[in-house]
Amino acid sequence: MKSFLIVLCLFILGACVDNKNLYSDENLQEYVNSFSNRKEIKVNITSPQDGQVYAVYYQYPYEEGSLVKQPALMGKTPINTSLQVPKDVEELYILGNGKMYESSVKDILINATSRSSASQSIDENVLAAINSSYFPEATNNVRGENLFKCTDLVIAETGSTGNFKEADVWMTFIGDGGSRQGGLYGKIWFYTYNSDKQNSLEKEDCSFFGLVDGQIQAIPYSDIEKKNHYIFYTKEELSSGGISSYKKYKLGTFEKGMSIGFVYYGNSKIQFTTPHLNEKVNNFTLKYLDGKGSFKIENQYIANGFIRHIQEGTFEGNILGMENRSITEAKYDGDYNDMLCLLESNPLAINPSEPIDPPVIDEYKTTTGLYLFEDNYPTQGDFDFNDAVIEYKIIDYYKTSNKAKQVIAKLLAKGALYENEFGFKVGNSYSPFLKGLKGYENVRPEQQYTDLEQSASYTLYGDIKPYLYNGTNYIFDTNYNTGVYPYVLEIPISDPEDANWKFLWCSEGNSIDACYYFLQNANGGPRTSDWYKTPKNATKTFQR
Repeated sequence: MKSFLIVLCLFILGACVDNKNLYSDENLQEYVNSFSNRKEIKVNITSPQDGQVYAVYYQYPYEEGSLVKQPALMGKTPINTSLQVPKDVEELYILGNGKMYESSVKDILINATSRSSASQSIDENVLAAINSSYFPEATNNVRGENLFKCTDLVIAETGSTGNFKEADVWMTFIGDGGSRQGGLYGKIWFYTYNSDKQNSLEKEDCSFFGLVDGQIQAIPYSDIEKKNHYIFYTKEELSSGGISSYKKYKLGTFEKGMSIGFVYYGNSKIQFTTPHLNEKVNNFTLKYLDGKGSFKIENQYIANGFIRHIQEGTFEGNILGMENRSITEAKYDGDYNDMLCLLESNPLAINPSEPIDPPVIDEYKTTTGLYLFEDNYPTQGDFDFNDAVIEYKIIDYYKTSNKAKQVIAKLLAKGALYENEFGFKVGNSYSPFLKGLKGYENVRPEQQYTDLEQSASYTLYGDIKPYLYNGTNYIFDTNYNTGVYPYVLEIPISDPEDANWKFLWCSEGNSIDACYYFLQNANGGPRTSDWYKTPKNATKTFQR
């Protein structure tokens, strides 16, 4: 997407623009670019297996071990694109290939090597599939009614297993999905029960197993309550920040008609892969962290871990993913990869009780911010940049051939005499979003901030840039400037270092330079990259 600053012009119905008032001279481009609050960087990421999921964040993505921040970029390798990074961002965080990379704000070049460095190797294609298709480091990997399903392993004959009497099952620790970033670790055990009791299962119906003196043995449930005799503990397996050996245990030999479930203790409470063993959830609305809607849960049991059957190359088996928190907790992220274990069996085709849909990973770039418009034609403006204050979010599906973008715009304030119209220019056409932006709301000192309840969301295709049409046959967009000020300012909507910060736009009649150190800093030098964070005179800004 092109730079978001500068602004104005265009003649309609034969009207001509007075060039002494409006400037589009290419020689001014460098000066115009100085108003930008973003820096463009290139992103190039490759991996041995295409399709591995990577995400780029402008701030540390975890809180208390949960993935709660949303990425500026989500994609699958190979990734070759660019990002417009706010200039106040000092550090980039890149998640992918089971690792977190940190970088200063510069071009990103990652040529990922094979992940498996442990003494006992696991096929790289299997690890890549887990990271890309089954339990990637992304929020809400299991959604909707899949949350109610039981995916415990069922020892049963299928068309793929053929006839057998018993099945051997092994479990290998693979890793976690970042919960260790918050100093959080989990422990795991397993249990067996008769498969026909799955939907009414009680703890008394189960036989529990743990690791005693290096051997898998039956244990009382009280040992699990005391957090003893666990099979794997992520703090021990990842003590050096990586996995030196993929530890593997044979869970046992199991007769047909049995099911195998798993118990997990993270930083919440003991929970189970069998939904009926967990507390019932009632009257709860789960909001998906990527903003893609919500899901109402009424009187349902929810699994705290899921098993997915995997076939990759010559490998066939299952992957177990556990969640560190219960679904009703504030820091629940739903990635179900806080502990990952590979489950292998003989015969190979031992399946979960119910299949669940794999997560859908969209590839996109997200830009959010505020557009501050100054309607400065045909009459001289006051440069308060509050004629239209628009909050926007652009989700750019950058790998689509039609350059699809989901665009959301919301009016926050207006201070204009004209019947302004806001929208986006797409090629040579205009797509209106918000109309009738005349009047003064949320711009005068005596006014209390109110929600103007005027917003729009559309899907656009191609390169886009914002515009403001003032009803006088002139359209302000990001091509022109006055020679001193741009006609649109684009302000980041958040501060990566201060969750409570929010931009305060100018109150009516106060120029941007009266409110902020805009044209120059406090010492008379060039404006700082974060000039918009600290007002020169807060009394001249609109308080919200």
